[in-house]
Amino acid sequence: MITLGIDLSSQPKDTAACLIEWRDDGRAVARDAVTPCDDGTLDALILQADAIGIDAPLGWPETFVQAVGEWTATTWDDPEFQKNLRLRLTDRYVHEKTRLTPLSVSTDRIALPGMRAMALLARHGVTDRSGGEGRFFEVYPAGSLKQWGLPCRSYKGADHLPARHALLATLRRQLPSLRVNDSYVENDHAFDALLASLTTRAAAMGKTFGPPSGRLSTIRREGWIHLPVAWPE
Repeated sequence: MITLGIDLSSQPKDTAACLIEWRDDGRAVARDAVTPCDDGTLDALILQADAIGIDAPLGWPETFVQAVGEWTATTWDDPEFQKNLRLRLTDRYVHEKTRLTPLSVSTDRIALPGMRAMALLARHGVTDRSGGEGRFFEVYPAGSLKQWGLPCRSYKGADHLPARHALLATLRRQLPSLRVNDSYVENDHAFDALLASLTTRAAAMGKTFGPPSGRLSTIRREGWIHLPVAWPE
């Protein structure tokens, strides 16, 4: 299996990708990080991968979509209504599991990467944003770190290079089969792409928390963040 992790930004210069080959001899070999990544580069990488994990929202809250299409609310005093405009079902689930709150695709800076992600899905014919088709998954590197019992804050940016070095050392201890070079800690986009690719392996092997069956119709449109249940193998 080859997994592809994409740390998707609105601009190619801040977008990074990581391909990991999961070999029959048990080794997991990470190829060199790819950055920057324009759409053509991402499409070429996707053709090489069996499973793809994207660190960006793959949909919008249903309440937000309906409100944009035809606004009917006449009051702004309902906190639950406000929350439904901001957060998807998966965002709430992630908060319940990890106490982390993903950025709101409808009201925060992640909105533009979310739009780029939708264009990517459209190019590749993806209609089920929950991961149910078994190839494209939404991932959240900070949430994966939390699930693996690792520090999930203060590892991004030039000032936190030592923190990324420490995290990579831990990943190597926990996953002795992993072969990855030190260049992945040089910037947080490449490091998040590595985490995304590892999470994608867990998702492809059915080792992430799946969406509740009773809300699947909504989640297929809103997207679903795949949090790992265990370390990838």
